[in-house]
Amino acid sequence: MTQFSRLQKEQLRAVAEPIWKNIILAAGKRDYARFSRGFSNDLLAKLSEEHFRQSCEDFPLLTTITADFEFIDSIHRENSITILWRLRSSRYAGEFLGLLTLQSGDNGMEITAVSVN
Repeated sequence: MTQFSRLQKEQLRAVAEPIWKNIILAAGKRDYARFSRGFSNDLLAKLSEEHFRQSCEDFPLLTTITADFEFIDSIHRENSITILWRLRSSRYAGEFLGLLTLQSGDNGMEITAVSVN
């Protein structure tokens, strides 16, 4: 049993919300050090600072997500959990989907995936 399977939805939301808010605010400021805080080593290897900066240029949605996101639900797996967020942009109309995957790692909870669609 993982630490995630023991959490109720509201507890999970309370844990994940500050993590997601940090990611959104850091992306808006293009602050890679803050954005990548808590990333697993694998995710850090895949998303270098250079790749992050290029993604901000190529996909401006990343830097325009507002902080009024909503928790939708969570998807549980054996060793990880993905939290789904409803997002809005200050620049683009409509709603977007955010995904945050957390996993138990050597140093506690790690972020193993982040996505905005």
